[in-house]
Amino acid sequence: MENKEGKTYRRSKKNGRSKKHSIFSSPLLLIPVILLLVFDIAFMSLLMSLSVLPTIYNIIILIVLLGLTALVFKLLSCRKEVTKQRKVGVGISIFLILLLGVGIFYLFTTYSAFGRMSDADKQYEDFYVVALKDGSYRNVKDIEGETVHTHQSSSSVYDKAQKMLKEEADVEYEESGGYMQMRSVLIDEEDKEHDELIFLSSSNYDMICEYDEEFENRTRIVYTVSVEIGNRDIAKRVGITEEPFNVYISGIDTYGGIEKVSRSDVNMIMTVDPVDKKILLTSIPRDTYVTLHTYGELDKLTHSGIYGINETISTVEDWLNIDINYYVRVNFTSVEDIVDAIGGIDVTSEYAFEIHGRQNRGYSFVEGENHLDGASALAFARERKSFEEGDQERIKNQQRVLSAILNKITSSSAILTGYTQILNTVGDEIQTNMERRDISSLVRMQLEDLGGWSIESISIEGEGTNASTYSMGARQLYVVIPDESSVKAAQDAIEAIMDM
Repeated sequence: MENKEGKTYRRSKKNGRSKKHSIFSSPLLLIPVILLLVFDIAFMSLLMSLSVLPTIYNIIILIVLLGLTALVFKLLSCRKEVTKQRKVGVGISIFLILLLGVGIFYLFTTYSAFGRMSDADKQYEDFYVVALKDGSYRNVKDIEGETVHTHQSSSSVYDKAQKMLKEEADVEYEESGGYMQMRSVLIDEEDKEHDELIFLSSSNYDMICEYDEEFENRTRIVYTVSVEIGNRDIAKRVGITEEPFNVYISGIDTYGGIEKVSRSDVNMIMTVDPVDKKILLTSIPRDTYVTLHTYGELDKLTHSGIYGINETISTVEDWLNIDINYYVRVNFTSVEDIVDAIGGIDVTSEYAFEIHGRQNRGYSFVEGENHLDGASALAFARERKSFEEGDQERIKNQQRVLSAILNKITSSSAILTGYTQILNTVGDEIQTNMERRDISSLVRMQLEDLGGWSIESISIEGEGTNASTYSMGARQLYVVIPDESSVKAAQDAIEAIMDM
C-alpha cells in the first residue's frame, strides 16, 4: 500500500488485524475446565451408583452441571481483552469445584456406610482364656506352656480357637466336662496346688456370669482369640418399596464391634408396609422358651444368639410360622452413638425411677416426657428391676426408644445436621443382610415424598417359671412360657400387614 508520499509499507498484524483468541491457545485456562469436568464425572458416577434420588432428579442435576460447565467454557473462551468475563468464569469454576468436592465427600460417605452396614457375610466369635483375678496369670506370656481346661464341644469353631491359642502360647489342653464345670475348676475346687486356666467362648462366659453374678468380678480375661465364622445369607428378598416385609431386630448384649456373636438381648420383628408407610413393632421377651431350629431342644430365645443370628431367625420363623425377610443387628454401642448423633430423643416413661448404669453413672427418669442422650437412652431401654412388670415394661421402653429414633430420623432435620456422624455410626455399628440397593431404594422412596410413618407396637406375653435349657443343661433357669393367645394376636397383626 502507498501513502501520500508514494512510499509503500505493510500493515502490521499486531496493530491492524485482531487475532481471534481461543482457549486452546492458553493452556492455563484449560485447567479449570478440565478439573470441573473431572469433578462432574466423579460426582455423577457416585450419585448414580448410590441410586438414592429418583431418575428425573439425576437427569436434572446432570443437565445443570453440563450447562454450568459449558458456561464456564464460554466465559474462558472470551477475547483476551475481555478480562472481566474470564475472571467470572474462573470464579464460577472454583465455586463449582468446591461445591462438587463437598458433594463427592457426602456421597462417598453414604456409599461407604451402606456398604459396611450390608457386609453381613462374616461374623466373629471371641474365646477367652480366663484366670482368677488375684492369681498369677496376667497376659499371654504368663500362660506359655501351661495347662488350660477346655469343655466338651462338637463345635468346629471351638476346635479352631484351640489351635490358634496353641500356636500363640503352646499350651496343653485338659478336658473338664461341660463349660459350667469349668467354673468349678476355676473357683470352687479347694486345695488346688496352683492357679487354673479355662478356655471358653465369650457367650459361655457371659452365661456363667448370668448364673453367678460374682464370676466376672472374681476372674480376669488373660487372652482373647477371635475366630472368623461364615454367615450364610438367608434373606428372602422382595421389592422393598412395593411389598410388605419383616425385619428381625436383634440387640446383642455387648459393646464394641457389631460383628461379634453374642446373646440376643432385644428381639423385635419390624413389619413394614412401604406403600401405606406403616410399621408394626412386635417385641418378644428375651427369656421366651422356644425350640431351637437346628438342635430341636428348648432354650431361651436370648441363648439362640450364641449360635448366630441365622439360628435366632430360623427359630422365630418356626415358632410364629412367618417369613423374616431381613435382619438388623445392633449392640449397646450402636444405640448410644445413634441417639447422640441425632441430638437425643424424647420418650415418655410410665414411671419415675432411678438406676445406676455403666461405670456406676446414675440415671434419673421422671414420669412423663424425658429427653435422653445415648447413654441414658440405653439405660432406660435395659432397665427391668425397677418395675413390677419387669421384662414386659422393659419391652415397652425398648419400643419407645426405637419409635423415638425412627420418628426423629424420618420427620426432622436431624438427618441433615448430623449426616456424616449418623452415617459413620450406622456403617460401623449396625449390621444387616439388606443389600446396598435395598437401603438405597428405601432412602429414595423417603426422599420422594418426605412423609412420616405410622408406628404401632405390640408384645408377646407369657408366664415366668424355671426350667432346664439346651445351652445350660439341667440347671434350672428363669424362662417365659409364651401365652398362646398373645402369640396368636401377634401372628394375626403381622399377617394383616403382610397381606396388604
